[in-house]
Amino acid sequence: MARKSLKDAVAEDVSHSQQLAADAELARLRSELATYRNRYKAALAQIDLERERGDALVQLHGIEAVKPSLTKSVKGPKHAATMVVLLSDIHCEERVNPETVNGLNDYSLDVCQLRLNELHERFFRLLEHERQLAKIDRVVVWLGGDFLSGHIHDDTAELAQLAPLAATRWIGERLRAFIDAVADSAKSVVVATNSGNHGRSTEKLRIGTEMEHSFEQHLYLTLASSEKRKNVQWQVGTGYLNYVDLDGFIVRFHHGHAIKYGGGIGGITIPTNKAIAAWDAVKRADLTCFGHWHQFQWLRAGRYVANGSVIGHSAYATRIKAAYEPPCQACIVIDHGRNEVTKAMPIYCDRDLRTQKA
Repeated sequence: MARKSLKDAVAEDVSHSQQLAADAELARLRSELATYRNRYKAALAQIDLERERGDALVQLHGIEAVKPSLTKSVKGPKHAATMVVLLSDIHCEERVNPETVNGLNDYSLDVCQLRLNELHERFFRLLEHERQLAKIDRVVVWLGGDFLSGHIHDDTAELAQLAPLAATRWIGERLRAFIDAVADSAKSVVVATNSGNHGRSTEKLRIGTEMEHSFEQHLYLTLASSEKRKNVQWQVGTGYLNYVDLDGFIVRFHHGHAIKYGGGIGGITIPTNKAIAAWDAVKRADLTCFGHWHQFQWLRAGRYVANGSVIGHSAYATRIKAAYEPPCQACIVIDHGRNEVTKAMPIYCDRDLRTQKA
């Protein structure tokens, strides 16, 4: 076979290179054409969308804002309501050292006083606010127990800044001041009480004679007997349960230590609902209020409100793996026009802790 001349080889290479270049150019043009086609389709779609929006705006032409008519008929008369404030689990004389709770809390008699002051301030603000929505002439003050920690265990005795009777007098003065302030702000005040499981003179909890060994029960009876305000009515509980009739709306109060909770999923909800069902079988209540567990909770379906605590997180709470909850108490609005609880909310008293964090 005859060999290609150098000239022919060069010509063939040039022709091949030109063909590759032509193919590459053709591929580029096809890609560019596809891009333009896609852009064209997208532009058509956008035009259709803008046309639809334009048609919608044309259809809305002529619509004007209508101002609400704030007539007396729209406002209507305010329903009569009762405000309930829950006070419990203050543990006034118990010391909580910050180092025992990873700095989450610091509690002493001085801090307790600060938190009670904040509680007083916030409650009356809430009362004023709720009176914009309902006619609240009556306030129920629940004294739910565990106002002191007492000497029921060795560690509570070691942590106590006051002896039990001294702590009883200390907290009694402050409860007296709060009740007097409420009496100045309401036509009718009902003070309902329950003793806690801490403020007792015995090492072990009694059942039938529980009240006879309660420093708190003695405090309640003393305050009730010395009551000078004519608009204040005391209903001191004589058993574990204390029922208060508010114009046919029955509230069941108890401290909370009869509810047995061993931990697990669901928290105190399941044992609380079981307890309420058992008590309702004997005497029904529309609402059950309790404390003891140091956690605010409102379960509307279960018809109960659980109160928080003023002492807040402690070494004991850490040991039992309790969730952190800031110091708080609770208040409830019972609307008698609807015959139901329309609001239950925490009253936080943790300004001292928030100030430290800031």
